[in-house]
Amino acid sequence: MPENYHINEKTNYFKNLRWKDLSLYKKSAIADAILNISLLSKNFHRSVRDEGVINESIFHELEDSFFKAQPERDEISSMIIIKMTLQLFEVSPWLNLNQIIYYLKSKGGRFTSLSRDTFERRVSSLCNGGELEKTKLKSLPNSEIKKISFNKTFKYVYRISPKANKIYEMGNYNVEKAAPLDKFLNSIISIIQLLPEDAKKTIIKSIDKE
Repeated sequence: MPENYHINEKTNYFKNLRWKDLSLYKKSAIADAILNISLLSKNFHRSVRDEGVINESIFHELEDSFFKAQPERDEISSMIIIKMTLQLFEVSPWLNLNQIIYYLKSKGGRFTSLSRDTFERRVSSLCNGGELEKTKLKSLPNSEIKKISFNKTFKYVYRISPKANKIYEMGNYNVEKAAPLDKFLNSIISIIQLLPEDAKKTIIKSIDKE
């Protein structure tokens, strides 16, 4: 896992930094900024739940489902969409259900105890809404199948739908408005500013190396 190793290497410095090392004010202010990020992230699914993916028919070829409120949308659905969008930049854009479930369970916490049926319902809902595309494995060329998995016991595979990806790429969707990037960045900056000076320098140095 070279990526995880790289991340751990960069954050290794902070393993000895604890809440007790901060003043009461800094503890509270950092907690407030973390809470702001948490509340903003919930808008990823709340905005779609209340208003749909987009408000107006910007792309005439889109199904009505993109404009309708989706009451079943939750954080699991948002995580699936994020994962499947990132998957576009991997060897293959396709994942089978087991791979999607593995990703979600790897997040830990309550996700480890959720049933397969729970995840399957979210994937099915996203397919029905037009954000995910479902196809039979055997309909893909062998060259593509080999990129997905050595185990070919599964019947279907999924990817982000081209129509949904077009929306995400161009922006102007409800999540973008409900969780604006500048608010996330301001909270992150607030957290960094409240850290001890040596910690701030380490973070800035790490960013400059990227």
